Amino acid sequence: MKNSILILFMFFMVCCTPKKVNQYVKINGAQLRDGLWVESYDSDIGKLQAKGRYYKGEKVGIWKTSFQGKKYQKDVIKDGIIKTKIYHPNGKIMQKGQSRTDISSNERHWYYFGDWKYYEDKGKILFIKKYVLGKKVDSINMKK
Repeated sequence: MKNSILILFMFFMVCCTPKKVNQYVKINGAQLRDGLWVESYDSDIGKLQAKGRYYKGEKVGIWKTSFQGKKYQKDVIKDGIIKTKIYHPNGKIMQKGQSRTDISSNERHWYYFGDWKYYEDKGKILFIKKYVLGKKVDSINMKK
């Protein structure tokens, strides 16, 4: 009985330990963000808060950003491609599209590519902007 209680107690201690947030790892002498991060940004019109994961200094997985406590943006990051959705205050999608970050030894280049779709607050598509390597090459108005 004592062993069962001890094992149960140890199980709860391990499971209930809070996750560390905003940690760094040192790789080749550089301090890099790693693991779960919560980032806050203040602006003149309110506060943005982003939650997601870093792996060896790079954002990975799902990042969720809120503005004044409401869903504002969701990014899904995989293999250098970022699929983004930005939301209206009512929760409907305002715009969605893709971007990517190319990283070389001396620079980082972030840019839009493909179709970016823009929606009104009731969900109807307004227009599509087409991008190639960050340059807008076309814009299609979907309003009738």
